[in-house]
Amino acid sequence: MVLEVTAKTLGQKVQEIYKKQVIFMPHPGRFGRGKEMGRGPYEKCGLLRETSLPPLRPVKKTFEIPFPYKDTTKNGKKWRELLADELEIDVKIWYVPYGEFDGNEVLFFHDTKKVDLKTEWVWRN
Repeated sequence: MVLEVTAKTLGQKVQEIYKKQVIFMPHPGRFGRGKEMGRGPYEKCGLLRETSLPPLRPVKKTFEIPFPYKDTTKNGKKWRELLADELEIDVKIWYVPYGEFDGNEVLFFHDTKKVDLKTEWVWRN
């Protein structure tokens, strides 16, 4: 399974400003223990990162997506100006049976949300 998050600006100049993929894989069956070699040396190292999706348990991922900005100077003071105050966030979950996007992948989930900073937003310095 591959979780893909993409952020694009809205308006006249549509620009992709963020794209990240997170791969979820089942963990090794032996959990890095025992004297037998499993599918490879990574099973024996004992330093395994949990990248699976456990059944019937929610998994939460956090992505920090920066809004595009430009630092300017107004009246002798530094000022941060937003280049876009609306973003379109696109989230997709793919089932990738052979580990690569080679035409056999299946789109499992797709959702698009619009995020804006038009109201009640103040930059913290």
